[in-house]
Amino acid sequence: MPIQNLRDLPDGAGYTAKEGRAGVEIRKRGDRIEVTGRCDSINRLYQYYRDMSMEQRREVDSLQWELSWLKNRHSAQASELESLREESTKAREKPPETRHWWALVGFAAGLLCTSPARKLKNVITTFLKI
Repeated sequence: MPIQNLRDLPDGAGYTAKEGRAGVEIRKRGDRIEVTGRCDSINRLYQYYRDMSMEQRREVDSLQWELSWLKNRHSAQASELESLREESTKAREKPPETRHWWALVGFAAGLLCTSPARKLKNVITTFLKI
C-alpha cells in the first residue's frame, strides 16, 4: 500500500493485514501514522521462555533450600563427631597405675594370714589349753 493512500485515510481509520502468524495494523491519528505488528510465534516464544525461567527459578530456589538443609545437617554432624571424638579421648586416658599397690597389699595380707608367728601363737594356745 502506498504511503499516499495512508495519508488520504480519514482520522482514526486504519488498515489491517494478516499473513500466516504475522499481522500488521496501520492507523492514522492526526498527522501521525501508527504501525503495530504482531506475531503469534513471538508470543509463543515469550510464553515458552517465561515458563522456562519460572521453572528454573523454582529449581534454583529448591536447590538453595536443599543446600541450606545439607549445610545445617553437615554442621550438626560435625559437632556430633567432635563431641564423640572428645568422649573417646577422655575414655582413652589411662587411670593412675595402682595395680602394683593392690598386688603388694594382697601379698602382705597373705603373709599376715599365714605368717609363722600366727601359727606359732596358735600352737602355743592350743598346747596351753590341753
